[in-house]
Amino acid sequence: MQALDKSLRNTFEKIILKARSVAEDAATAALGEIGVAEPIEAAYLSPEKKELRKKLRAHARQLGDEKAENGTQGTDRLVEEIAYEHWHRMLFARFLAENELLMYPDPVSPVAVTLADCDDLAKEEAATSGWELAARYAARMLPQIFRPDSPVFSLVLPPEYQQKLEALVKDLPKDIFTASDSLGWAYQFWQTDNKEKINKSEVKIGARELPAVTQLFTEPYMVSFLLDNSLGAWWAARRLSEDDLKNATTEVELRKKASLPGVPLEYLRFIKTDDGVWTPAAGTFEKWPEHLKSFKALDPCCGSGHFLVALLQMLVPLRMEMESISAREAVDLVLSENIHGLELDSRCVELAAFALAFAAWRYPDAGHYRTLPTLNIACSGLAVMGTKAEWKSLARGNTNLELALGGLHDLFADAPVLGSLIDPSTSEFSKLSNLDSLSQTLAGALAQGTTEADESAITAQGLASAALFLSKKYTFVITNVPYLARGKQDERLQDFCAESYPEAKSDLATVFLERCLKFCVEGGSTSIVLPQNWLFLTSYRKFREKLLKTDTWHLIARLGPQAFQTPMWDFNVQMIFISRGNAHASDGGLFASEDAGNLIRGVDVQYYNSVIDKASFLCAEPIVQINQFSLLDSKEKIINFENQYDSSFEKYISTGKGICTGDSMQFIQSFWENIKTNEWEYFMSSTNITKHYTACQNILLWEKEGGRFISYVKERLGGNTGAWVRGRDVWGKSGITVSRVSGLSATLYRGSLSDDNSAVIIPNSKEQLSALWVYAESGQFEVDVRKINQKLSVDNTYLKQINFQIDHWTQVATEQYPNGLPKPYTNDPTQWIFHGSPCGSVFWDERLKLTAVGEARIDDTVLQIAVARLLGYQWPAELDPDMELAEEQRTLVTSCEALLGFADKDGIVCIPAVRGERSAADRLLDLLVAAYGTAWKSDTLVSLLAASDHAGKTLETWLRDKFFAQHCKLFQHRPFVWQIWDGLKDGFSALVNYHTLDYKKLETLIYTYLGDWISRQKLDLANKVDGAQEKLDAAERLKKKLELILKGEAPYDIFVRWKPLAEQSIGWNPDLNDGVRLNIRPFITAEVLRFNKKPQINISWDKDRGKDVESAPWYNTFNGERINDHHLSLEEKRKAQEGKK
Repeated sequence: MQALDKSLRNTFEKIILKARSVAEDAATAALGEIGVAEPIEAAYLSPEKKELRKKLRAHARQLGDEKAENGTQGTDRLVEEIAYEHWHRMLFARFLAENELLMYPDPVSPVAVTLADCDDLAKEEAATSGWELAARYAARMLPQIFRPDSPVFSLVLPPEYQQKLEALVKDLPKDIFTASDSLGWAYQFWQTDNKEKINKSEVKIGARELPAVTQLFTEPYMVSFLLDNSLGAWWAARRLSEDDLKNATTEVELRKKASLPGVPLEYLRFIKTDDGVWTPAAGTFEKWPEHLKSFKALDPCCGSGHFLVALLQMLVPLRMEMESISAREAVDLVLSENIHGLELDSRCVELAAFALAFAAWRYPDAGHYRTLPTLNIACSGLAVMGTKAEWKSLARGNTNLELALGGLHDLFADAPVLGSLIDPSTSEFSKLSNLDSLSQTLAGALAQGTTEADESAITAQGLASAALFLSKKYTFVITNVPYLARGKQDERLQDFCAESYPEAKSDLATVFLERCLKFCVEGGSTSIVLPQNWLFLTSYRKFREKLLKTDTWHLIARLGPQAFQTPMWDFNVQMIFISRGNAHASDGGLFASEDAGNLIRGVDVQYYNSVIDKASFLCAEPIVQINQFSLLDSKEKIINFENQYDSSFEKYISTGKGICTGDSMQFIQSFWENIKTNEWEYFMSSTNITKHYTACQNILLWEKEGGRFISYVKERLGGNTGAWVRGRDVWGKSGITVSRVSGLSATLYRGSLSDDNSAVIIPNSKEQLSALWVYAESGQFEVDVRKINQKLSVDNTYLKQINFQIDHWTQVATEQYPNGLPKPYTNDPTQWIFHGSPCGSVFWDERLKLTAVGEARIDDTVLQIAVARLLGYQWPAELDPDMELAEEQRTLVTSCEALLGFADKDGIVCIPAVRGERSAADRLLDLLVAAYGTAWKSDTLVSLLAASDHAGKTLETWLRDKFFAQHCKLFQHRPFVWQIWDGLKDGFSALVNYHTLDYKKLETLIYTYLGDWISRQKLDLANKVDGAQEKLDAAERLKKKLELILKGEAPYDIFVRWKPLAEQSIGWNPDLNDGVRLNIRPFITAEVLRFNKKPQINISWDKDRGKDVESAPWYNTFNGERINDHHLSLEEKRKAQEGKK
């Protein structure tokens, strides 16, 4: 079967997202009809409805919905369950029907029916529709999945919603139901919106959030690679002869010989040993059972059952071949003896069970639909509701059962957050000797009394099954573990991990790796997908050391970023194979010699950028190896397949970390938002492109290290600023800055402050800077760093650990930069070193190996720069004669002095001619002609308009219709030239310089410029000019809005969360230190800008990330949240200011 292609996946996702919304609305409406949430049942309800209401309320509490003291019952979790169950029952029905597996429940001989047959039978079977009947049939076929007595299915969804859901499941393309991976994507898509909401909320992840946040569908190529190089390698060692291993010329040849029908082993890797004999790269797993009857496999985080289904599809042909049995016999034996699954989320358990049953029924020659053996799948995350005493009372006097129930209650008290991490062997519960029969005992002996007791009894039976699987040991544990860093975990999960898995506690993924090893028998193995940063980060050193000493490492496949098709999971991952227990030279083929010790093999595809490429090259990239025990000799125990670093780079450089602000919105601005004063310092940021000079955009509120920022840091850190204010050793020196994330892009550094997303590298000798730069520029620097650290964000420590060939890179630098490295230059107006010329150009002349003046530019920034100059803006390089610049850059800076006379005197330029001033287009044209000088040609303006997405049109219409949106985009949605307009294409429109737009200037705009325009429209109206009335009305409306901004009453006020009430501005009196984002709010609110909404102007001021310090003026008002979307009345502010006086 083929996997879903991208188009089908997108269709599937869209329909499932819509289905969840409709289904949850349907569940809410259905519960409302019988008053499930209400404290008192309605008298008009029938006895049946009253009983259903009672059962649903009890079920809600079992799910974790709370009941208030006044009797009101919470239903959030209940709504989610009803929506999920009703939709998936229909979805599963269609999966069955499209594969001729939907069966009419004839007690003697079930017959396959189609969805059309269900339509015909619906009336006869008292169903409201064919879909409802199909869902009923599916539920009867799958009693382990859909609880027959569940009150959820006794609840009928309102017809209008049911019909919408039926239409959605009907609209799904048929190919979805025959694809190999559809069921896995189904639940991932179901959780998409919920996961996004949780991630945005920044809450600590606990029981309520874990299922959504950690849900991640494992890619098919990962499943195949893990199985082929474990179970497949075990099989190959028994299938292939000594001659095969000696005489084969390629891995492909060996794969073909080892394969069986249905088991292609396309990802099985081999490597030649020193004596020229091939061996499976992951080893031969000699300590596994010789016969598959004794082989026990577990996926403790089984999700939608992807690994379980793949195990079935591999084990069935292996057992058929080894035991000479039929497909039907093999399927039943594999299900009953080999495969086990555990999962935190009960809905995933249902999906996994369906996927496994579905695969069993579809297996060729296995008998189609039939009753299957009980599937060994259980939910390890069921919530224990009620007190221990209430649970024990369910035993009704049976002492042994009472002890068992009490033990279950204690063991699974935190099951929804711990799930498969629970280990019965570490608890009193392990003393129960009859664990194998406990579930059956519970089923037969639990008293069925109250509705509440029924729910607890069902939970107890489920947990008994989970306890059985959690207590067993397995030959093979395979999974894709949940990924969750310690800092994101809630307190209970953090405490448990620290107590039970102290060396692995930094991430839930590594905790699960250790748990998987504990699941294994001695010599048993685990093969898992998990993040790869634990292989090299210092915080995992003790964990690496522990596993290197105690367990046998087989194979590591580094996948790197973009290994999943799901975009949000764009981080570095790996696949790893480890066996429990120390290595011995007798483990066939795994060791080069008895003296060599265990050899860890590795394959690296992290530098391939697509899932397709990674999957393809896993079969082709060379296998490398390193002695396991030699890794223990290194200080950090870093796992890499290169020579352990000799810290040669550290001999030639020193590094500096950047400054962490803790509140970037308060302390960092783009330089064009402000007029740089002594309060602000240039602040280099990280770069996403390697070039000579970039990342010169930001400024930091430094106040000579004595103002608001430093006070804030001291409060956050308890007085010491050193942990955040870093880099003093590199300030004022020359070197390079490297972005610590993604591609490790680099740019030259000239001594400014820098942020903590970049690392500054300073050569110990100035003469070595060129060698350092060409190394970074070449891309080899990133390759070398990634050999020892594949984390997306690289700490400075690892930058020092690479091998640096100083002689080689010095020679390269001599060839590429014989005249030395260039001094600062750029044609980018978003860099503070920009020369300010609209059309001037400085570039690196690769032929001369020097900076040089280029031809006049014609690109999409020229008009933007010219408008800024017309409004009186000058770039920092023009205002700072001491700024270090290339000679050619400084020449262009000087040339801009000739353009100063074109700048408007008050920073207000009207697009139409107003108050005796010429139109903006005419004035702008004059400036452009002067800037170009002799380079101005008859077609220059035409070319400039085309470059600015305005081909064939006029400069005036570009100013009216395109300028502001392009300005916002170029200057990263922090515009410093604002376009005020009245909403008419040919109405009043003015460009204003934000830096000079104070109270007086806004008055000038309203009463002088706009006033003149209004007078003209009144005159035109008197002269009966067409359109005058419309223009007059629009201008009057604009005037009223601007007057509201001038006055500053809410909601047209400015609110700054770091200023106390007495310092908030009254009326339009903006403080440039507060930034464009906050100061522009009144204008966006009043809708007086040419563009007021996304995407043209993408500004948000609702809430900033993080928590405030307790001394923050609004800390108590907002409970520590960083809220910006707040309004204050003029009266409040005036009273506060008067009180301050």
